[in-house]
Amino acid sequence: MTASDHAPLSRLLLTGAAGGLGKVLRSTLRPFAKTLRLSDVAPMAPAGPGEEVVPCDLADRDAVLELTRDVDAILHFGGVSVERPFEEILEANLRGVFHIYEAARLNGVRRVVFASSNHVIGFYRQSDTIDAQSPRRPDGYYGLSKSFGEDMASFYFDRYGIETVSIRIGSSFPAPQNRRMLATWLSYADLTRLIERALFTPQVGHTVVFGMSDNTPRWWDNRHAAHLGFVAQDSSRVFQAEVERQPMPAADDPAMVYQGGAFVVAGPFEAPSKHRAAPPRAGAELVVDARNATGESPVWSAADNALYWVDIPDRALHRWDASDGRHAQWRAPEALACVARQGQDWVGGMESGIFALRTEADGHLATRPLARVEHASAGMRFNDGRCDRQGRFWAGTMRSDMAAAQAAGCLYRLDDAQASAQQVLDGFIVPNGLAFSPDGRTMYVSDSHPSVQQIWAFDYDPATGTPSNRRLFVDMRDLPGRPDGAAVDADGCYWICANDAGLVHRFTPDGRLDRSLALPVKKPTMCAFGGPGLRTLFVTSIRPGGDLSDQPLAGGVFALNPGVAGLPEPSFRG
Repeated sequence: MTASDHAPLSRLLLTGAAGGLGKVLRSTLRPFAKTLRLSDVAPMAPAGPGEEVVPCDLADRDAVLELTRDVDAILHFGGVSVERPFEEILEANLRGVFHIYEAARLNGVRRVVFASSNHVIGFYRQSDTIDAQSPRRPDGYYGLSKSFGEDMASFYFDRYGIETVSIRIGSSFPAPQNRRMLATWLSYADLTRLIERALFTPQVGHTVVFGMSDNTPRWWDNRHAAHLGFVAQDSSRVFQAEVERQPMPAADDPAMVYQGGAFVVAGPFEAPSKHRAAPPRAGAELVVDARNATGESPVWSAADNALYWVDIPDRALHRWDASDGRHAQWRAPEALACVARQGQDWVGGMESGIFALRTEADGHLATRPLARVEHASAGMRFNDGRCDRQGRFWAGTMRSDMAAAQAAGCLYRLDDAQASAQQVLDGFIVPNGLAFSPDGRTMYVSDSHPSVQQIWAFDYDPATGTPSNRRLFVDMRDLPGRPDGAAVDADGCYWICANDAGLVHRFTPDGRLDRSLALPVKKPTMCAFGGPGLRTLFVTSIRPGGDLSDQPLAGGVFALNPGVAGLPEPSFRG
């Protein structure tokens, strides 16, 4: 069946039109209806020819009733599309889907296409082959909400005769992005073909179909949806070689074990959970869904069993208490890029210099200047920083506008609170990756800028704090990701976040890549050892603008099991 084989609907409603898939379907659905009614709670582009744009909150029953008036069919793609706290899921996904079906009943709409999800069955292992009649095994609150939606569809068919095709969407992106997606990928074109069959096939009752292209491997059997006549035209096989060039995740990584991938370890969100201070058993575990614009500078404080970190543009110092899961934050007067302990207080690199910091009960961060810095040009700030083994505070500066690619960045050293900041190294675009070997005699520095992507090692004099004999340690241009923030473990190996690749690499002291650990986000920024025995690797991340459907947890703080212990983070000796 093609669009020319059936008459277009008079009016078709698409909820979730501002989302990643909604934006794609806005154009591909045009042949299926004379008028396409588009709805979302988020901003949408203005209506074009043959379109109606109707903002609507799915939690508002009266608004949904009006939204569904005079439509022939509903494509329900609205609601929260990622793992979130239950209260958020409740309003948009549970209450929202009830409002959609009740409005369909009252307005006489007889066909719904429900965007369900593979996360309804996420706890099946990748070695399992299942079909639509296999018991559901949701992998989180989001998966539970989609399971509820399928039950709602079944109920409204049995009670009221409203027919639904529930599409358990796998991973619908321009291309598969990891090994798991070789099985779950659904091309945009195949999604549109499947929606067409769901809209125009007569007598579907309540049909559940797995939304996937013609992939290998195959975890899902669509025999119970054969009456739809859907035949996928695309396949993940054309991307297989490219995907398999990525570093192989650990065998016990959830992305290699469960059909739902990382969703099986996402959340609960900021609930009391002492066990989360310990290393996760497998894969990356979400510690705080912080949604930081640029999370950086994680520091473990054994004294209060807590992890601290900053969000640079938000000017905030964050704290996660491993004892009870509480999350707190304090705001600074200017961008805060890096911190180190100074007794019960802090020292930090900000925009205009290095400051002493103190958390206040009213939620603000009191600051006292220790060393002002004359930047080489306007629009500069501090970036990565930490203390050496002797307690000297080191921090680098950069242009906030990375696109300028200006090598104006410098590394400064502050010996104590009475000293001035000494410019020691220069010529960096984005200085990063600052770390020191266990004996304090090797200093590591990277430059994260896409035009550089290198890590250097220096001989380091612990007595004077002087680096010398600069040499190339790792050229990251030959490896996935850009070199961001770093840490050194008790074995002397260097861990660095591979920004843009969603990985943390471990290099031996001779510069050999030893292992890579995967994260469910693309832009990890810095790592730090903490928790009992310093055997957990905490990782901060960036939440970029734009479509985040492929990395919904971006900006979060994660915990990895590195398999080794770290070193205590030195405090500032000032």
